[in-house]
Amino acid sequence: MNSSAQTEIRKLAEGIRHALSLSDDKLAGDVRTDAQNLLDRAEDRLGLGEDFTVVAFAGSTGSGKSSLFNAVAGLEIARVGVRRPTTSRPTACVWGEGGNDVLDWLHVPERSRTWRESALDGDDQRRLHGLILLDLPDHDSTAAAHRIESDRLVGLVDVVFWVVDPQKYADFSLHSEYLTKLAENSANMVVVLNQIDKLSPEEQKAAADHLRQLLNEDGLSETNVRISSAVTREGIPEIRSILADTVDSKDAASERLLADMQAMAKRIRKELGEPVASPDELAGASRLVETMSEAAGVEAVAQTVHDDYIRRAYRKTGYPVLAWAQRNAPDPLGAKHGQDRDELVRASVPATTKAQSSHVRLMAHELIAESVSTMPQAWQNEAAEAEKKSTDELSENLDSAVTAVEITRQSPGWWSLAHTLQIVFFVASIVGLLGIIASALVAVIGSGALPAWCWIVSMGLFLIGVIGSFVTSLMAKSARAKGAKEAAAEVDGRLRDAVGRVAQSSYLNPVKSVIGEHRQAYEMLG
Repeated sequence: MNSSAQTEIRKLAEGIRHALSLSDDKLAGDVRTDAQNLLDRAEDRLGLGEDFTVVAFAGSTGSGKSSLFNAVAGLEIARVGVRRPTTSRPTACVWGEGGNDVLDWLHVPERSRTWRESALDGDDQRRLHGLILLDLPDHDSTAAAHRIESDRLVGLVDVVFWVVDPQKYADFSLHSEYLTKLAENSANMVVVLNQIDKLSPEEQKAAADHLRQLLNEDGLSETNVRISSAVTREGIPEIRSILADTVDSKDAASERLLADMQAMAKRIRKELGEPVASPDELAGASRLVETMSEAAGVEAVAQTVHDDYIRRAYRKTGYPVLAWAQRNAPDPLGAKHGQDRDELVRASVPATTKAQSSHVRLMAHELIAESVSTMPQAWQNEAAEAEKKSTDELSENLDSAVTAVEITRQSPGWWSLAHTLQIVFFVASIVGLLGIIASALVAVIGSGALPAWCWIVSMGLFLIGVIGSFVTSLMAKSARAKGAKEAAAEVDGRLRDAVGRVAQSSYLNPVKSVIGEHRQAYEMLG
């Protein structure tokens, strides 16, 4: 058998098995049954090996397929009827030794098996060694058992020769019930226009051309069309040549199975529906994270961190007198009362309101519904179930996400430098002021004046202290604003990341899991 075809068969078989492993509501019952039957058939047929190629002559009552079968075999094996169906069970002609295991698998009765070759044939039949040729019951027989047996074997054999006659080659039931449905197997079928001895040469050509047109319309453009007559034996050598080439290639079994596997994969894919284009980039995911961040009070926490930074930085870097006056101002995080981090965060996070929770649920529902809208209902139901479970745990998950984020109370190095400068300039201004006052008092009430340098030093210290404090305070104010903004942004980012992880784990990952499972099942069939 064709190794590349076998590789593709195994790949598709794996994909079909994976599809069958899905829950019962993911595939229709008839699809499951047909898929499992195909897997079983493929395993059985591949296990029988490549020594024999099975070809069946199928046709309607009166098409002359049994006569054609006998003409190709060169023996009167099949019973021939004129006005009523006489083929009630399959008849087999085997070229070469063996083949019983294949015939047993096909359930061909032992009494209906003939081995075609004798010492008188010489090498006449050698090219057909390895051929099992079947004459099937009529597919339009009035006996239901005949029709069922014909349909069963058409589904099992490697190649089907459809034998039609000039009167019924355009029969609607043949084309609609058989040929069109087997279009995927067009390369493994041959249509034989039989009994051409009843037509003139012009009528033969017209009928063959019309049959070719009908087959093209049925999607069987690759199907070979031949003409024959069991009476005149016209076309018999060509049919035997096609059979010999088919046997020589040893590809018929694998090609038939591959075509059936591809048809089943296509059928299951249609049942599954098209997968979501970009499962890792769900539309609306960012809006959901933003909504959940609002519900979790991320902005409130970030603002608290901002205010706390400003308060602590001002106490450290502000003008000493004013900073000292702020010593009893409340800590936005309550840190001066000694609470641990979890208590501080909980104290600063506003409770999630019912309106916020409802908004998150609505946003999540819309996101998930939109993401899986192109998938079959069973997959949508699975995504909705995952959403419901996540919604029930929303408040707890958000609270856990926020309280799990560590808020580090920063104390940058420049605070100490600014504090030192503020103290130095404050002391300088106080010393300078005291010197000015002392110099003035001595000049007013004293017996003499202090040296001029006392005034100069005192005035210099005072001016340096005042100007230094003013400049340091301005620079510290700007640095405090920048630092507070950065601290708040850093906490805001980490909190939003935490909320994003909750969105991923609670909503996005479950729906992505459903979408991913669907895509995997779909892609394994292609």
